[in-house]
Parts: sequence; C-alpha cells; structure tokens
Amino acid sequence: MRAFSTRLKSGVLVSAAGVFGSAFLWLLSFKAIAYWAGPEGVGLFSQLRQIAQAATVGATFGGTNSVVQGLAERDDDSARRQFRTTAAPIIGLTGATLALAMLAGAPELTWFLLSSSAPTLVATVRWIALAVLLNVGGTYALAVLNGYRSYSYLALAQMAGPAAMMVLLIVTSLWHLPPEPQKLAGAFVLCFGLTFLVGAFGVSRLPKLLDGSAIKALPKVQRHAFIQFAMSNLVAALSTTIALLLIRSWVIEIKGLAFAGLFDAGWTLTFNYTTLFLTACSAIYLPVLTAATRLEAQKACMLKMAYFVLGSSILICYGMVLLREPLINLLYTSQFQASSQLLVVLVIAVIFRGVSWVYGTLILATRNSRVLLLSDLALNLCLLVMTRYALNSDASLEALGWAFVLPNFLYLIFVIEYARMKNRLLQRRKIWPFLVAGTLPLIYLALAFAEPQWVRSGLFEWLCIAIGLIVGLITLIVYKKVIL
Repeated sequence: MRAFSTRLKSGVLVSAAGVFGSAFLWLLSFKAIAYWAGPEGVGLFSQLRQIAQAATVGATFGGTNSVVQGLAERDDDSARRQFRTTAAPIIGLTGATLALAMLAGAPELTWFLLSSSAPTLVATVRWIALAVLLNVGGTYALAVLNGYRSYSYLALAQMAGPAAMMVLLIVTSLWHLPPEPQKLAGAFVLCFGLTFLVGAFGVSRLPKLLDGSAIKALPKVQRHAFIQFAMSNLVAALSTTIALLLIRSWVIEIKGLAFAGLFDAGWTLTFNYTTLFLTACSAIYLPVLTAATRLEAQKACMLKMAYFVLGSSILICYGMVLLREPLINLLYTSQFQASSQLLVVLVIAVIFRGVSWVYGTLILATRNSRVLLLSDLALNLCLLVMTRYALNSDASLEALGWAFVLPNFLYLIFVIEYARMKNRLLQRRKIWPFLVAGTLPLIYLALAFAEPQWVRSGLFEWLCIAIGLIVGLITLIVYKKVIL
C-alpha cells in the first residue's frame, strides 16, 4: 500500500493538472460567455452542457467508473484488451443510438428542457446530439487512459478540447458577434471532438500485445457481470445528472434564463469544481481502494483520502467565502453578484459531498450494485423534492442552496454508516469532529448573511473564517500522519 503515497504525489499531480487545467479553461469559457451574453447566455450554456452530460452518462453507463474499475481489477494486459473488446462496441452502439434519438426528438427535448419551441433552439439541440456522440467517444478514451494509468495522455486529452473551446468563445466575444444559441452548440462540438481525437491518439500509444494474437471478447459470465455493474452505475450516475437537468429546467421555467445563470454561477464555483477535484483524486483512489483487500489497508486508504479531501475542501471553501465578491467579479461579471449568498450556502453542501464521496467510493470498489443504485436514487429524489419545494415556496437563491445541503448531509450519514458496517475498523470519531468543526462556522455565516446587515458583525465573520482555516490545516496535518 505504500504505492498509494507514491502515486498520490506523482500520478494524482499529473491527473490533477489535467483536471484542473481543464477546469480553468472551462472557467475562462464561462467568463467569455458572461461578458458576451450575460446571465441569460450562461444559463443557456449551462443547460446545454447538462443535456450533453446527461446523454453521455447514459451512453457510457455512468461515465468513466465502469471502464476504469473493469481495467483496474485486471493486471494482465491480455485480460484488459479482452475487456476493452467487449466494452467498446457496447458503449459505441449505445452512444450512436442515443444521438440519433436526440436528433429525432429535438423539438420535444427543447420544449421540456428549455421551455421553448423556437426553431433556433431546436437546431441547437440537434447540434448537441453530434456533440454527445463525440463526447461518448472521448469519455471512453479518457476511461481507458485512466484505467491504464497513462496520466500524461489523460491530462493532455482533458485539456485539449476545453482549450480550443475557450479560444473560440473569447474570439467570438471580442468580435461582438451576436450571441446565437447555435454558436454555443458549435463550441461544444469543437470541444468534445478535439478531446476525442487526442484521447484516441493516447489510446493508440498504449502498449500492444507482443504476440499479435487476436483478442476475443470476455466470457459470457464476465460479460454479464460487467453489464450488470455498468447498468447499476448507469442508473446511479444518470439519476444525478437527470436531477440536475430537471432542477435547471424548473429554474428556467419558473424564474427564467437570467435567474438560471445566477444559480449556475454559484453552483459552478462550488459543486462543479469540487466534482473536478474529486475526479482528479479518483484517478488514483478508486483503483487503489479496489485493490485493498485487507481491512487495515482499506481503513488507512479511506482515512487518508478523507482527511486530504476534507482539509483541502475546508481551505478552498473558506477562501471562496472570504473572497466571494472579487471572485465572482473576476470569473463572471458584476451582474452575477447576487450569486455570492448562494455560494456561502453551497460550500456547506460541498464539504459534505467531498467526504461522502470518499466513503461512498467503497460501494463502487466492492461493486455493491444494489446499494449503489438505491442510495443514489434516494439522494437525488430527496434533492428534487427539496428544490421543488424551495422554488414553489421561496424561489430565492439562498433557498435553493439549502435544498442542496440537507440531502447531502443525509447521504453523508448513510455512507459513513455503510462503510462502518463493511469495515468495523472505521470509527465515527475519526471523521465527525473534523466535519462538525469545519462546517459549523460556515453554517453561522450562511444564516447571518440572510439577516439584515446590523445583525452580523465583521469581527465574527473574520473569526469564523479563521476557525475554519485552522481546522482545515489541522485536518491536513492529520492526513500526513496516516501511515499506509
């Protein structure tokens, strides 16, 4: 298990460079759109992105996890090639079928997800169908590179597409071209297309079998096991993306594209980039946790990652709260300042989300399909109920933020208890004190910001932020002391 520490310092750094490099390029793209088209443009761009993501998750059976897990549990290169020979046609056929279905049902999808039947938006959704097909191929290529731990090509593929999209959007905004929806769809086609090409090149550079013998598909039993796990992973992952798709469509329907853009600014700065951070960690964590068969090794692996994720999340989140106004001005425009109070609430849910991901990955590593499916469905159903209630009763950005906090807190409780049930060496007192100390100051700040100005004091704000930063540093010190 010492390989974990080594890879955490090398492999994760390269993978993180790709993930965060890609995230930074996406961030610049959002900045260009905010300058070019304002909150309405950001709202439309975000919904188009969510449509593409939902379709890609459906076609790839939950994203990269199924392929990464399948490759990680096979040490022999011949077995890995056998797995790829089975997985690639299944994913390719599913992606092509889904893209054709989107082309045929574009008018209905436009009305349901964008609350409009405008011909320009229908044409935009049809272009998104092409982007989805390219994104399916790119996602599969990234999964293969991750499974083989080819982190250099993985990072290159992750950044190539967003870099091209960023350049296109910046040039378009500087030329002050009309902010037409088809131009946004064209940016997605360019982004996903280039990611696919670079990813496919990386896959072609992987080691080949020396004997040059033909590779057969997986045996029937293994093929069925892969499909069963992939389907469970699909439903679990798709429930999350569809939930976000529905939430955005409700926001557009009830409050309009401008309000959706403000919501997306807060959500992107918190949840979206937290997901990217966890994706970078997953490149090492999931394969290593899958290989950890002894309870002691499993406990050490989970605790080390939990402290790393929690400590990092606390420092980042408190920094974002402290610098929320200049951060929004820098990454968006002054038109998005209303998102600052939403950000203060969402960072609480982000911390819960990070730690629950660490413990919840055990479900993936042990391939417990039923628990994976039911837990994610329950989480997203609760999220949908809470957000719909918030939109119908208050319809404020802060209310939407709290609708994310409660479901993520309940899911955190569940996955910690599930992990303890699977591994009795894991103890609640090893994680809960850090969680409570790290989130209570944020909860106070979120509640105080909702009150009139005279209720809160600047001194208390600085005190809360100082406490949070100290807790984050202590958590990272504890992370260093966990021995694998």
